[in-house]
Amino acid sequence: MYLTVLKQLLTMLAISILAFAFSRRNKFGSSESGFLSRLLLYFVNPCLIFSSFNKEFDVQKLKELAFVILLSLLMHLVMTLLVSLFIRSRTEEAKQLDGLEKVGIVLTNCGFIGIPLINGVFGQDGIFYLTGYLAVFNIWLWTYGEYQMSRSFRIKKVLTNPNVLAVLCGLVLFCLPVTLPEVIAKPLSYISELNTALSMFLLGLLFASFKKTGNTPYTRRVIKVCLLRLVACPVVCLLLLLVVWKLFASGAGLRTEVFVVFISCLCPVGMSVSSFACIFGKDASYSSLMVLSTSALCIISVPSFVRLAELLIAA
Repeated sequence: MYLTVLKQLLTMLAISILAFAFSRRNKFGSSESGFLSRLLLYFVNPCLIFSSFNKEFDVQKLKELAFVILLSLLMHLVMTLLVSLFIRSRTEEAKQLDGLEKVGIVLTNCGFIGIPLINGVFGQDGIFYLTGYLAVFNIWLWTYGEYQMSRSFRIKKVLTNPNVLAVLCGLVLFCLPVTLPEVIAKPLSYISELNTALSMFLLGLLFASFKKTGNTPYTRRVIKVCLLRLVACPVVCLLLLLVVWKLFASGAGLRTEVFVVFISCLCPVGMSVSSFACIFGKDASYSSLMVLSTSALCIISVPSFVRLAELLIAA
């Protein structure tokens, strides 16, 4: 499986490099990246999530999805505890970056990188399970994430998020004794197929338009974020998932669920942290640097941890 993951990452990297060159040549910037972010987050991703539920009802699948949601909740709780222990600045100036780091480390790029990666490895079944992780992610984003930025949160943001609504509507569709007609399913399929290319184009665009501003010494903090996001969190999550596997091992079905959750936990810092930095007036330059640094390094960390997980979680 790790070779499949590596090939998928290399494919995604190739698209990002082409996007980087194209964006540099055409001098694309924040307006183009903002448009692509909104297009992916509020349109393409929800279509992909919803279409993954377009299958005949299966009680076992529903139970498996519920299990993924519980696993995802556990992973988010553990990662939140981990960052609360290791992200503690002493000076007021340094504390301004703490919230960004906590959000970035806990809330991975399971949408823009996780969706195309899992789709490439597991196909629509993987996306079906991933919806459980995405549901928990979006709840965490608009509660824990917003609280770290503003010391408050609004439950309305959770309930009206297009990705959460896509999961809820998809569950209704899945439980109905019908599937979508071809005239609806086909357009959704075409839109869903845009996810990988657009996600990687956005990443390349961010690399091309990144500019460091100010004199804040970022190096040590970025190294710490990379270690926590790409090493510490994966190690802790793998140990927990290994315990789950030992307790509930029941074959290939559970193994796929475990790996979908684990790969989601392996993803780099989420692009949502950059959006939050802009919305709440935080250091946007530093947030972009976290995203770009971890995204570049995940080409090594993700296949390595998947290989380790394969050895420990044997079929």
